[in-house]
Amino acid sequence: MMIKVVKLIGIVGIILHSIAQPVYAAEKQRPLRDERAFGPPEEALLACKGLNENDACAFAGRDDELISGVCSLPPPHAQDTTTLACRPDQMPDHPDMEPPPERED
Repeated sequence: MMIKVVKLIGIVGIILHSIAQPVYAAEKQRPLRDERAFGPPEEALLACKGLNENDACAFAGRDDELISGVCSLPPPHAQDTTTLACRPDQMPDHPDMEPPPERED
């Protein structure tokens, strides 16, 4: 009798795990930025609001570290090529960098 109960609990545990694991993984995915999966973070856009191209700017990074840079236009392949964003001073220049392909998940 005890073996049947242990087996039943094991089976229920496996079923619950197989249901809960995909839900947990979906919640851990990187959220889109205003329906955008690629581009500067909102903080970088706000840091250049009201400024001109090549003006100095700064914003708080992921761990609240101060990131300083200059306001610049995004690369030509970006969706919005007219909005300035704060480009960090330490950011490497990648003129040929392409956005990731659209996913069909």
